[in-house]
Amino acid sequence: MERIDDSVMRRALFRYYNRTVPQVTMNAQEVDPSLGTTPLVLHADTYNYVLLDGRRITPTSRSTRNTVGSSIIQGRFGNETSAGEVRAVLVHRQPGVPNSEHTALIMVAWMKESDFSPLNEDDGGFIWNKFPELDINTWQYQEYENPMDEASRPLIIPLDEIQCQVSRGTIEHTEPKLWITTTLDRVSRVIKGFPNSSQVIVLHL
Repeated sequence: MERIDDSVMRRALFRYYNRTVPQVTMNAQEVDPSLGTTPLVLHADTYNYVLLDGRRITPTSRSTRNTVGSSIIQGRFGNETSAGEVRAVLVHRQPGVPNSEHTALIMVAWMKESDFSPLNEDDGGFIWNKFPELDINTWQYQEYENPMDEASRPLIIPLDEIQCQVSRGTIEHTEPKLWITTTLDRVSRVIKGFPNSSQVIVLHL
């Protein structure tokens, strides 16, 4: 179990637990028993990687190859999807929150959608327009949503809200450059069991 020293992760956990009803406060001095809240626990179990139906997803914080290729996922938010880099995989045991000890979480840096995209052109000049089944999307190059912005997507989500893994490349012939992504699997995954060791969580159908 590791101490959570990252203030951004602490704030993200606070936001995650309180997104429906108040359950957690940031410190013991804020506790109001009438609200039924508890102080945020500042320790969590973290993991080196997760297996998503046979594909390894490695958080950027644990990557040893200086690459994010296996860290990029797609999540679903209602009727919308977004892609981002998994920064951490953790289990956070929070008193007063049912099943928190059995809920795997991921911390994600969500990429910023691009206002300019060859995908929006109507002249058919962009080759990937011919393959809608590949679920191609474009994003601002090396730009991420601000996790402190309340309008941004949640930085922490349950692991079973991962829709699939994503492959990312760069479009260099545009100005500005863009990131381009395609999904590697069109089937949603759910957790059937975890963890099976202290270092890995396994997801499978």
